[in-house]
Amino acid sequence: MKSELHFSVYEHKLVLTNKQLITRKFIVLRDGPIIQFTDFHRYLLSKNPIQNLASDGGTKFDYIVPFLNYIYFDKHIKNLDHLTVNDVAEYLTLYGTGNLLQDADNRTQGRKKSTVTTCANTIMDFLGHLIDDRKGQCLLKKSDLYKNVPKRTKHGKTIMVKQPVFEVRYNGTNREIFRDIPNAAFDVIFEVIFSHHKELLGLVALSAFGGLRPSEACNVRREDSPLSPGILFTKINDEVTRIDVDLLHEYVLRSDLINIGKIKKERMATIPAMFNRIFLECYEEYLKTIEGRKYESEYGPLNINRSGKAMTYNAYYAAFKTIINTEVVPILLASNDSELVVYGRLVLEHGISPHIFRHWYSVQLVLAGVDTIHELMFYRGDKSPESALTYINNKGELLKKYRKVSDSSFDYLSWAAQKKHICQ
Repeated sequence: MKSELHFSVYEHKLVLTNKQLITRKFIVLRDGPIIQFTDFHRYLLSKNPIQNLASDGGTKFDYIVPFLNYIYFDKHIKNLDHLTVNDVAEYLTLYGTGNLLQDADNRTQGRKKSTVTTCANTIMDFLGHLIDDRKGQCLLKKSDLYKNVPKRTKHGKTIMVKQPVFEVRYNGTNREIFRDIPNAAFDVIFEVIFSHHKELLGLVALSAFGGLRPSEACNVRREDSPLSPGILFTKINDEVTRIDVDLLHEYVLRSDLINIGKIKKERMATIPAMFNRIFLECYEEYLKTIEGRKYESEYGPLNINRSGKAMTYNAYYAAFKTIINTEVVPILLASNDSELVVYGRLVLEHGISPHIFRHWYSVQLVLAGVDTIHELMFYRGDKSPESALTYINNKGELLKKYRKVSDSSFDYLSWAAQKKHICQ
């Protein structure tokens, strides 16, 4: 479709005087180059009229653009005023069952219920705003598409949600992303990166010992960044007693304005005290690794690529995947530990991403005694309690699986890092 007429998302980047990066999304018509900007973004309004300046609309555009391509270029409908409820219902079922034309190219095996629900809700909201704007010119009415029904949340709050008045089919599974990782497997991955890929050590340490999402870790700045320190160390009698990571704003960190990754929740993150020692050792080792390398000093990114520009999440993910497939998996499969062999086979089947470190971090906090949702949400940087609640509710199972750990577990990791440092 790249060389054919189609809709796509265009991101316009703005840099404020303080180097804060603002992204605005638009839906454009392309035939290779941009032919025309549309005003469809007007119908992707947030339910909350008060929005953070840095908000870019999230994933809504990714659901609407394929829908528009289907309506205009597959169904050949020339005006959304002529849209019927059958057109919408047909699209959502094709989407849910993975039978859109583009799905054949991507080998999509259907989609899970939660994804289809999000897509349906986004399209309903979009069409609802369109119907309001067109003031009776649309064939569709809101009542043709959906009805507002009460729904009780996990926390007992009743909210109104849009429910389609027609049936939508899907055939995807709700299998969770594979993220589980035994401590022994973590040690293998950590040691491979510490020994052979120190250029990624800063990113790994921020996720494994600070709970940052991989994309958030890419946004961290050096201590001497002109944009303000990215990491702040509090010392008492020359001993580091607290480590904070500034994620309050998403700044431009590359001169080419390439997107390095999103900060999901803007905040001041704090490294849990039990991880201070190992984080410091990793941080210092990483700084030694990049010492003398050029970097874009006007931005001061902490994690840089070989060209001295801020590491992007996509580059980090690609490097991590290569390390896992070519170095870690062979070690796991050749191990005398049956647990590691089984885990290696699971990794071959499912694959893992750098997000695995955030999962391991969350498990260790729960095992170490963090047992309230709000405390875990604070350390994880969660917007909603659902993810933290999963770990809290499964604490008993985690204790059985991982065994109770104490600070000595982290002493071992610190010892391992120090040992490798001495042996270099």
